Amino acid sequence: MSGMPFTPSVEQTAIAIAYRNKSLIADAVCPRVTVGKKNFKYTIFDKADRMTIPDTRIGRKSAPNQVEFSSSEDNAACEDYGLSDVVPQDDIDNAPAHYDPLNHATESISDIILLAREVRVANMYSNADNFGATYKLGSGTLKHLDDPNLDVLVYLQEMLDDMFMTANTMTMSRKVATKLRSNKHVIKAYNGSLGDSGLVPLKFITDTLEIERVNIGAAFVNTAKKGKTPTYSRAWQDNLALTYVDPLASTQNSRMTFAMTAQYGARVSSRRSVQAGLHGGTEVMVGESLCELAIAKECGILLTDTIGYTP
Repeated sequence: MSGMPFTPSVEQTAIAIAYRNKSLIADAVCPRVTVGKKNFKYTIFDKADRMTIPDTRIGRKSAPNQVEFSSSEDNAACEDYGLSDVVPQDDIDNAPAHYDPLNHATESISDIILLAREVRVANMYSNADNFGATYKLGSGTLKHLDDPNLDVLVYLQEMLDDMFMTANTMTMSRKVATKLRSNKHVIKAYNGSLGDSGLVPLKFITDTLEIERVNIGAAFVNTAKKGKTPTYSRAWQDNLALTYVDPLASTQNSRMTFAMTAQYGARVSSRRSVQAGLHGGTEVMVGESLCELAIAKECGILLTDTIGYTP
């Protein structure tokens, strides 16, 4: 009955863990790492220690100079994120063959939870405070990426050259990706100066810039309040982020990375009986404990207002 604790479901948990929405990129740009406790510490390293060269010469009877790598720790905690759905017993009893309403609810809830995470990570990637450098295009001498007079590949390469840790990942919205692919200078570079219209494969752009991964934010989200007419917008703003992301970085090692997600335990799903209609029902819950962190500003450059060229 209503109020009873949720009972873990092995089958539903397996579905929740296995479920993936391939259009979402949060796990790629903010990789998950496991932590042993909800409250955890992570290390912040001083980049100067790794860039300052002491005297390395050693005399015949002297000891080598010693170096000390200083660091500081910061505290963080994973938060619980979850949702539930009530499935009436009538729906369960009258479900067609090979259709399980409880498993369907598990998948639907997982989809919404993953979309909510996508929005959190997208907001993190649009926050200038998380980046070592932010450039508002269209201001001063900075040109928009859709400016036909901009040699965009050289433009981006020069930014990559100035990074403390050269980016291996490019993250942008679908619209920005299209503008890059249709830039006439990029098309000419791809075609060998023959023609300047059409679309260039993204792989040509990433190969030219020596970028290992490109992530296109394409998710839509309804921003209207419940009960109002739906209003759909992209979760990812029309920005472009150049970041160094190390999927092997964790809260315990010294590998530098722009962002990571601390995860406590696995995604879980459980159920309980509740009062719903004449015959009652089952409430299905899916949740996970996460903490998204942007931990190395020096590993990221953010370009905002990327689109907006006017002749």
